[in-house]
Amino acid sequence: MAYIFDTNIFIRSKNEMPMEIWPTFWRRMTEIINSGQVYSCIKVKEEIDKGNDELTTWIHDNASDSFYFAIDEEVLDKYAETQNWAQNNTMFNDTARQEFATVADAFIVATAAAKDLTLVTYETPNPFSKKRVKIPDACNAMGVRFCDLNAALKEMGITI
Repeated sequence: MAYIFDTNIFIRSKNEMPMEIWPTFWRRMTEIINSGQVYSCIKVKEEIDKGNDELTTWIHDNASDSFYFAIDEEVLDKYAETQNWAQNNTMFNDTARQEFATVADAFIVATAAAKDLTLVTYETPNPFSKKRVKIPDACNAMGVRFCDLNAALKEMGITI
């Protein structure tokens, strides 16, 4: 089984486990992302780049280009399906639909669906959310399995 990491996995880890205090965690993350079991998508890299901080430097230094799935035809097809689901879901307000169309979330769900990956995110489902399209809800709509970082690490047999 392979996994795809959401942006919030990296950002929350940076905020809760600073690199200078948790060096073992960050060394293991480097090993994990270069193991061939874990990926992300180019849109996640773009979001991390916007931070222009130590996480940006770390990801550039430790993740090869093969870590990121590009937006290919298969991903674009799933992206269209994901967007159709969100745009036609009357639960969401216009702002939620518009945001979902512009951030990495729809692309990461589409990539997970296209490449048969488990999406790793800290978001939790909320099928009654009106103000935001949540990644787990989009995963459920697209038939994509999702879990948090601890569950993914446990499934991969990784300890830190």
